[in-house]
Amino acid sequence: MKHTLKYQQFLFALSIVATIFMFYYASWAWCLIGFLYYKFFVGLVGNQIAQHRYFSHNSFSTSKIKHYFLYFSSLTTGVNPVYYANAHRHHHLHSDQAQDVHSPCVNGWHIFSPVLGVHQGVEYIHVSKILDKSLRKINQYWFWIFAVATTIIAVINWKVACFVILPAIFWNYSHMIVFRVWLAHWKIPGSYQNFDVKDNSYNHQLIHMFDLGEGLHNNHHRYPTRYNQATRSGEFDFAGWVVKKFFIQKHLT
Repeated sequence: MKHTLKYQQFLFALSIVATIFMFYYASWAWCLIGFLYYKFFVGLVGNQIAQHRYFSHNSFSTSKIKHYFLYFSSLTTGVNPVYYANAHRHHHLHSDQAQDVHSPCVNGWHIFSPVLGVHQGVEYIHVSKILDKSLRKINQYWFWIFAVATTIIAVINWKVACFVILPAIFWNYSHMIVFRVWLAHWKIPGSYQNFDVKDNSYNHQLIHMFDLGEGLHNNHHRYPTRYNQATRSGEFDFAGWVVKKFFIQKHLT
């Protein structure tokens, strides 16, 4: 974990370069492939399901092979899952309070904390609560696993690496900042709350539809360990449906 922040900053900077390169040189077909890869794999599985609901909140249990699949899919986001889980749990513990480095209402610029590293002062939770023994060892080399895999893919087809894999990291960071931090904690047209949770978390159906499952933020702050964030009629959580359909073994209550 010692060099995690530097590795994440490097991947984020590289993803910006790759995204600019993609806009200038990639065809519309490659842009579409890259967007679908981000939307339905990196954003949905790697971030929402693996990093957020599984490793951060232990919302469900799954089989051993799917446990490993979720870990390796989380690496496609360019963020170490242990680092993410610690930062996210800290956010829930101090939601919209002075200590909350994620809150746009209190510490607006700190929303870039995954890149800027303001989580360095946050006490880390015990890693065994996130990863089993074998994955703890593998996690020491998370950056090199991603780097080697991406290099191999680039040798086979450089366009996949430059137009698909690397830009997805930029989209993931940007999407989290705009939709799951800014807009989830500001009241905008269409925002609503089902629960009084004593913070500024809101639901928004249009954001929820576009995000494929993380737009019911007020519900999530009321029930953070639920794998399905829908709580009332008319709300549908696509990510929760994917968990139930393909990953869940037992819901942890």
